[in-house]
Amino acid sequence: MRTNQRDKAIEGTTAERAVTVVYGVDNRFARALAASIESALDHLGGDHWLDIHIVDGGLTRRNLARIDRSFAQRACRLSWHRPEDRRLRSLKVGGAITVATYYRLLIPDLLPTQDKAIYLDADLVVRGDLAALWRLPVGDRHLLAVQDQGVRLVSGPYGLSNYQSLGIPSSAKYFNAGVLVLNLAKWRREGTAQAVVDYVRDHHEHIRFHDQDGLNAILWNSWGELHPRWNQMAQFLKVRSSEEGPFDADTHRAVASDPQIVHFSSADKPWRFGCQHPAAALFFGYLDRTEFRGYRPTRWRTDLTDALDAVGRRVRRLASALLVRS
Repeated sequence: MRTNQRDKAIEGTTAERAVTVVYGVDNRFARALAASIESALDHLGGDHWLDIHIVDGGLTRRNLARIDRSFAQRACRLSWHRPEDRRLRSLKVGGAITVATYYRLLIPDLLPTQDKAIYLDADLVVRGDLAALWRLPVGDRHLLAVQDQGVRLVSGPYGLSNYQSLGIPSSAKYFNAGVLVLNLAKWRREGTAQAVVDYVRDHHEHIRFHDQDGLNAILWNSWGELHPRWNQMAQFLKVRSSEEGPFDADTHRAVASDPQIVHFSSADKPWRFGCQHPAAALFFGYLDRTEFRGYRPTRWRTDLTDALDAVGRRVRRLASALLVRS
């Protein structure tokens, strides 16, 4: 683990004012990570500071240095973790999904002295105070999360196809894993991460959404609901009214008008050419306050990225097949 030095912005503050946040990324999400951190710092209340842990799945030295410089004088501390992810490499990946999606399962071991952490996907911008999210009690549950706004129930068309054989009620809600408040002490005590890894490995044919499916299968009755303002998903924007969505009218209005976190949870992401998401300008506003300022996607950049990703997918499939055989 590599940690940048605590700077003047957080000198004299106490550990009790720290909000522990974890991201898991590879190099494709370097810009997204910078914008997300900037947005979180912009809305952090009081004298809190962010204790940010980044599970690094292969950022280039240049991008790593740019992120470090972006936040050198801010109310945060960045710690970089290079995971030993061999046990994850045989798990199902596909499309744009790499082994980095499983990094959240490593958090309890990577942060052995922490009992609690907020996990955030990098493809989101924060519009609320993470200290408020941090203060919410987890109790004896494994995690807090928001019901998925596309896959609403485990029994839905894109839920857990084997929910019946698992003994899960059809009415059980399916949560999105992009924003989580984690009870790390309980995860370590009960070996939860390994249980999820085992599930994803052993139920390969039923996996659609990778570790998110595993988390829902194992923790279907041990998670608490966050207000959906903490994870406004791209799928929510397709719902015109509360009658068509999973939330009552007041909740629907709150998520639509004042989300605390905007999650670019579809392929329509701001750093891709032609993005139509209404919060794309918000993303670039934060990005332009970092060392990635001025970046805008072009068609050729997006096409080149897609071509490189396609090569990467073939390599990953081959590596995964070799690992399984070994």
